[in-house]
Amino acid sequence: MVENRNNRLLNAKLNKYIVPGIMMSLALQLGNIVDTIFVSNLIGVEAMSAVTMSLPVETIVQLTGYCLGVGGSIAAGNMLGKRDKEGASRLFSATFIVTLVVGLLFSLIAFPAAGPIARFLVSGDGVLTIYTRDYICISMLGAPVIGIGLMMVNYLGVENHPELASVYLIAANVINLVLDYIFLRFTPLGVTGASLSTVLGFLFAMVVFLFYIRSDKRNISFVRLNAKDFGIVKEAVVTGVPMLVFMATNFVKALGLNTIIMNQIGEDGMAVFTVCDNVLLIVEMLTGGIIGVIPNVAGILFGEKDYVGIRVLCKKMLKYSYIVLAVIFVLIMLFTEQITIMFGGGGELGREMVHALRIFALCVVPYLWNKFTVSYYESIEETAIASFVTFLENAVAVLPATFIGISIWKQIDGIGTNGIGVAFVATEVITLIAAWIFRKIKHKNSTFYIVPDQNPGTNLDFSIKSTMEEAGAVNRKILEFCKENGVSGNRANLAAVCAEEMTVNIIKFGGKTSNWIDINLCLEDDICQLRIRDNGVNFNPLEYSYDHEEFDIHGIELVKKISKSMDYIRAIDMNNTIISF
Repeated sequence: MVENRNNRLLNAKLNKYIVPGIMMSLALQLGNIVDTIFVSNLIGVEAMSAVTMSLPVETIVQLTGYCLGVGGSIAAGNMLGKRDKEGASRLFSATFIVTLVVGLLFSLIAFPAAGPIARFLVSGDGVLTIYTRDYICISMLGAPVIGIGLMMVNYLGVENHPELASVYLIAANVINLVLDYIFLRFTPLGVTGASLSTVLGFLFAMVVFLFYIRSDKRNISFVRLNAKDFGIVKEAVVTGVPMLVFMATNFVKALGLNTIIMNQIGEDGMAVFTVCDNVLLIVEMLTGGIIGVIPNVAGILFGEKDYVGIRVLCKKMLKYSYIVLAVIFVLIMLFTEQITIMFGGGGELGREMVHALRIFALCVVPYLWNKFTVSYYESIEETAIASFVTFLENAVAVLPATFIGISIWKQIDGIGTNGIGVAFVATEVITLIAAWIFRKIKHKNSTFYIVPDQNPGTNLDFSIKSTMEEAGAVNRKILEFCKENGVSGNRANLAAVCAEEMTVNIIKFGGKTSNWIDINLCLEDDICQLRIRDNGVNFNPLEYSYDHEEFDIHGIELVKKISKSMDYIRAIDMNNTIISF
């Protein structure tokens, strides 16, 4: 195999996804953090604890939109990688309708269900129960809005619009921030206002989706569905199993942790846990956005069997993630006290928060690797491993670890709050080791990536700059490669002519954004397949027909005639053309 692709084109596109990914993750988590900070400082620590006590219900409200969004977008990415636009559109339409219907069902039961649920989560009918009830009620009423919002941001990532996803979530959280201050500072709404501002933020920001609907880069669109078409939702469910497991175990985790901490320590313990949990959300905001690029991109690369590209993607995302994580960890250790004060911690309770948070911060290193593991394996359809990691991390390990950690630490200092931090460190380390063992059992003698080291078949894989000088060498390279591998002269000439015609047209008409072209010629099972990627303007050669002399793209019709088949997709914001001979 010849392998000398420089990966600059893919790296450039990954850089484009990273900043919107971080912004999207930041905006997604910022709402919970902002609510917690405003509520703790403007209402009190009990109200802050109510926000945390509501997390099990928040998880269920988000479950459909988040799971179908993540699973559906990854499955749609795989379909687009295989050039199945129709299937991707049907999947998108079906998941949209299911998410909306489930959200409306939550809205219908909001008022009668909020009270009983709050009393189940918080024993008694005290102030904490009332705060929890009010917060839950509004969240359930806003379920359709939150569900559709979460579903759409995931599809936007795989649909060449990661920037729109981040703009939507940033807008939603800016609105949330402003309304939080107005409702909590100038109205008697109390904790209800905090929940209402989140829902309204998700709602008003939906104007951003209009830009997506009008975009000419879309591969996916709404289509009319029959009843039998909804069976395609299983594609999203199967691919989204790790996320479904994550959300389900998150519910168990939130409910279990709330119960254990309230019973063993009380409301002070909940306050300490809330601060630790929000710091983890801050880590998630920054590193999660980088790791979140993997599902958006790896699914498409996996569908194209570009295993070399998958490795480039993973190594780059891990490198960036751990650089950011190192900075965050240092800041947490240096400004622990200031962080606890920001969340309303003071006095003896504040000192307990500081000690517990410094121990808790040690869990972020293995936490990031576990998150990367889940994102990667669900993208290459290894859902068993991803689900195992998720289930172990969020249910099997964390609850007994928390119970044991608090019990042991209560024997040491009579308080037990440091046991919360110890439990989370133990959970992440146990999960990391167990995941390694599980992979070794399931895929003996495999590396972490599981997929082959190289792309299938015998490949000529190279990159050229978008210049006529370099385009002149394309024909020669392909002919030499075909001769070395025993390809017939006729087929070799067809491949060389097609590659030269396509690259010349990309250079002439690709626009200013076109600077690199990746060319891959693959010989596999008596099939000769040419794949060309470029980051020029959006152009589908299958839809092109002669227009006028000023825009006459020579050679496209010739390529169509001499090739066996020709496919095109705009994926990862690049033109991807595959020609078979």
